[in-house]
Amino acid sequence: MTFRFRLFGRIVLLFFIGITINMYSQKLEFITKLPAKVHESSGIEMASDDSIWTFNDSGGKSELYECDFTGNLLRTLAIDKAKNRDWEDITKDDKGNIYIGDIGNNSNKSKKLRVFEISNPEIKDEETSAKTISFNFEDQKHFPPNKKKMNFDCEGMFWSNNKLYLFTKHRSFPSSTNVYRVSTKKGDHTAKKIGYFFTGTESGNSNDFHEYWITGADISPNGKRVCLINGRKLWVFYNFDEDDFFGGDCVEIDLGKNTQKEAVCFVSNSEVYITDEYWASSNIGGNLYKMNIESYINDSK
Repeated sequence: MTFRFRLFGRIVLLFFIGITINMYSQKLEFITKLPAKVHESSGIEMASDDSIWTFNDSGGKSELYECDFTGNLLRTLAIDKAKNRDWEDITKDDKGNIYIGDIGNNSNKSKKLRVFEISNPEIKDEETSAKTISFNFEDQKHFPPNKKKMNFDCEGMFWSNNKLYLFTKHRSFPSSTNVYRVSTKKGDHTAKKIGYFFTGTESGNSNDFHEYWITGADISPNGKRVCLINGRKLWVFYNFDEDDFFGGDCVEIDLGKNTQKEAVCFVSNSEVYITDEYWASSNIGGNLYKMNIESYINDSK
C-alpha cells in the first residue's frame, strides 16, 4: 500500500496534483430533535430501518441510545467493561456487531487508545459486555508530541472488510487528516498509517482548527464511497481502489451553518444521516438531519 500524498515539496501543490475536488453547497434536511438525554451526540449508526444508535461524548455514561426518527428514545443499552473516557464514533460489521471508538485524544498524551466491540445488540438485552481492542499509532513517538505535530486525536472511524479505519483530528497545521488501519481482534495492536488528506490550509491559529479538522467518518454499504465531516463541511470520496480512500475523486460540500457536527452515517449508498451536539448557550443543535449525495457524484468508472 502506498500513500497517495507525500510530504515532499509544498503540500498544497501536491494536493491539487493528486486529487481534484469539486465544491458544492447543500442545506441539510431536518428530521427531528434528538431526545434530551442525547445532548452530545458524537457518533451514529443505523440500528434498524427507522432508528439509529448514538451516545454522548466524553464523560457520558457508558450507554448506547436507540432513537427513532420522531425524536423518541426507544432503548438504552448499558455497556459493561467499556468506560466512556472519550467515545467519538461508532460503526458495525457485516454481522451487526457494534464497535465503539474510545479514541478521543485531545491532548495527544494517550499511549493506548481503545475500541470496544459488542455483539449484535438486536438481541434485546439491557446490558452487554464489551471486548477491548487496544492500539497505538505507529508514527507517534512522543506523548504529547511537539505542538506542530498534534496529529493524534481521533474522532472518525468505520469498519470495512474485517478492519477498522481511523481518521485523525489534527490540532496543528497544515490542516489534514491521516487514515490508519487496525485489526478487529481483541488485544493490543499498532494502527498502520495508510493515507493522508489535506483539508484546506497550510497555516492559521488555534481558533481556525475547527474549520478544517475531521470529526466523523463512514463508508457506504457497497464500500464504494467514504464520507468525512466537520462542523461546516462534508467530503465524499469515490472511485478509489480497495482502501486507498484518498486515491480517487472527491467532492466537498458546504453544509451551511457551523454547528458541532460530529457524526455521519450512510443510510444507503446515496443518503447520509448527520447529527450535531446541542449548544445550550445558543439553543442550537441537538438534531438529526439527512442529505442525499447522489447528484454530486460521478462514480461510473
